[in-house]
This record gives sequence, C-alpha cells and structure tokens, in this order.
Amino acid sequence: MASAQRTGLGARLRELRQEHGLTQGNLARVLGVAVSSVSQWESGVKVPPVSRIGDYATFFASGNPARNAKLPAVASLSDEQRRARADIKEELEALRAQPQGSAGGEEGSDFWRFPDGGPVRILTGRVPARNLSPLASPERRNYIGMSAYADGDALIELYGHVRALNPSSDVRFEIARRIDPHDLQAHLVLLGSPAMNPMRRQVRFGLPVRQVEVDDLGHGEIFEVAEESRQYRPTLHDGRLIEDVGLLARFPNPYNVRRTLTLCSGVFTRGGFGAVRCLTDPELRARNHEHLKRHIADSDNFGMLMRVPVVRNATATPDLSNPDTWIRAWSPIKS
Repeated sequence: MASAQRTGLGARLRELRQEHGLTQGNLARVLGVAVSSVSQWESGVKVPPVSRIGDYATFFASGNPARNAKLPAVASLSDEQRRARADIKEELEALRAQPQGSAGGEEGSDFWRFPDGGPVRILTGRVPARNLSPLASPERRNYIGMSAYADGDALIELYGHVRALNPSSDVRFEIARRIDPHDLQAHLVLLGSPAMNPMRRQVRFGLPVRQVEVDDLGHGEIFEVAEESRQYRPTLHDGRLIEDVGLLARFPNPYNVRRTLTLCSGVFTRGGFGAVRCLTDPELRARNHEHLKRHIADSDNFGMLMRVPVVRNATATPDLSNPDTWIRAWSPIKS
C-alpha cells in the first residue's frame, strides 16, 4: 500500500497502463469504454466507477496484459492472480476513497481549474472574410457556425477541458468582437494573435514582448522584445513549418482583478495550440504544471515563450521539463 500514500488515483491508473506498454486506446478497448473516459480517469477530471476499479484489478492481475487481450473472468484467474487482483483492487479503492487532491496533488491542482467557481469566457478571433468557408454563411442550408471561429483546434481542446474541470462554472466561448461587456469580469482566455483577436490589442498586460507582422512570413506575427531588439521566429524547412513559437501568459483580469486573464498565442496557429495543449495533454499536463510551479514564482502572474514542435504536420505537445522548450519567461524566478 506504499504507492497509495505516494500518488493519486489518476497517476496510479496511468502508471499501471504504461508499465505494460499500453496506449489509452488499447486499454479502452479492453474495458469497453471510450478513450476519453480512460483519459479523464488518468488526468483526475473524473473518478472511475467502483465496477471499473474491479475491471482494472482483474486485467492487470491476469499475468501479462497485452494490447489485444480481452478482460478475463475473475473465475478464470489462478489463486496467485486472484491474490494479486485483491491487492491491486484494495490499493485503487483506497486511492479512490481519498478526497480530490489529497494524494500527490494531481487531481486537485490544475492550471485550468478556477477554484472560485466564477464564469469563464474563452474568446477567439474571427476567420478573415477572404478565408471563410461558404458554410459560415447562415444563409447556407448546411450552415456551420464554428466555421467562423479562428484557432479552432485550440478552442475545442480548451473548452472541453475547462468545462470538465469546472463543472459548476458558467463556461462559454465566443468570437471576441461579440462579447457582452458584463462578460469582461469573468476569467478571460484570449486565443490567437493580435491580428486575429481584437481583444489582444485592447487589453494591457505588462509583458515586454509584443507580436508584430513581418513581410517574409505572410500572415504570421513574430514575437519581439523591443528593449532588446530581439525577435523570436518560427523554424521553416523548405517552406514547411517544423517549429512554431508559443506564448502562454496569465495575469489578473484588469476588469476584475480577483479573476484571471490568460493568453495563448503563437506566430501561427500551431504555437497557440501548443500553448494550450501543454497544460491539457493527459500525458504531460500534470508534469508541465508542476514544472511551471517550480520555476515560476506566481503562476497567476507570468508570461513565457516556448518552442512548439510540428512533426509530420502534427503539433507536438511542448514538454516544459525539457529546457530546450523554454525560450523566455517573465516573472520573479524561484530560487
């Protein structure tokens, strides 16, 4: 039972899966659940039902769990396997019974959890008219309102995560220019660059870095530290993006200082998606959050630039424990 005192339920479930080289998809098929359920159980967003705890114990006690294995019947287990099942089940049930966040801090601590229960507004830009899909027109029979939202990948990733972590809060997303003035007093999240999201130009947030358009990058906006005459640019190879630059920043909301203002942006959309994903990815978010707390004095008042790899056109989640990921940070640094 020593591990029950060291770690939380979500971390232990993830540990069991990874010890046997299984993906979340492999395990979801064995248990007969959605991949999202496995992800939420491991990240602490949700607690698995008691019946699933028994299924976990049965599967991981059954000798050598394999990717294509099926969940065995308890009656088919050997005496030794039944003892192993009882041990695993007892451990997981003890972890499940603990209050959220009491073991290891993973379930109770998250960058995107807002303990005050206040409303959250996620604001994006609008796709420029020249790039709008015909389906963005309400006159179309197959009208798709989401076609008009810029930074769609980041928006979808973040909205579901924030809703899950703050089930009693009023969480909504909107195009920034449509925002109701009353909503400015919520926890605000601004997605995208100043060129795409007009709120970025209206809110003062005190970072020494700004985004500026340059002729050689088309529609991207690089990061520039004026006082150093320093620019931070993405990496291209034969015209293809292989590494973007992402900005993650959080400050007191100037319209209601008891709540927060968070920025997630990039030179291109991949950088903003990476800035969101680094603290939502079920595999890396807990580690990234702990690393952020260790190296930033105040995680509610900081800004950082990070490298966001793009591998075979897929945006890789930045690993903040890798020193090469960090470019610059602005905040009193912990000794």
